[in-house]
Amino acid sequence: MTLGITGISGSGKHTAADFLKQKGWVVLDADKIAHYLYRPYTSVWKAIVGHFGEGILSANDKIDRQKLGKIVFNVSDPKKSAKELQALNEMAHPAVKAHIKNEIYHIRGKKNVAVVAALWEELGLPEYCEKMLLVTADKETAFKRIQKRDSADRNEFESRIKNQKTPPKPDYELRNDGEFKEFYQALNDIVLKID
Repeated sequence: MTLGITGISGSGKHTAADFLKQKGWVVLDADKIAHYLYRPYTSVWKAIVGHFGEGILSANDKIDRQKLGKIVFNVSDPKKSAKELQALNEMAHPAVKAHIKNEIYHIRGKKNVAVVAALWEELGLPEYCEKMLLVTADKETAFKRIQKRDSADRNEFESRIKNQKTPPKPDYELRNDGEFKEFYQALNDIVLKID
């Protein structure tokens, strides 16, 4: 089984993925894959630095994701930031998508795979995931989690989730506002159905 896991930032996608990992699933995290593909001197790194300039680099030539984030989620100039985000996505998404497909190709049939991505449509999850799980949380809860995790302010959070659509008909939907124990139990019920 290949299960796509999506939801807005702060909904708990990675909490669900961590649970599945403990159950023996292989987890492919689109954010981590992008981070891997951004490493210095790769073709993706060269394209991003060529477009955004060396000002987005840290001292060791790594792309500083916070600096890059301030450009593509710039709330003071929404039109420009939307254009820059589109440019970044056009550089990164094909490589991330190809990497995920390649990983699935090598794992499929051996283990269950979960693919975690907020931008499920852009990364083609419906193409290679047999089922989709949507993790939801109320906006305020999600914001508090992102504020704690990334030190993001309200505007950054709103800018980030603006582009994160939810699947129209997910196979499973889990609310993640309450106790983790309840969330894990509901997730375990889904795993039992799949297995």
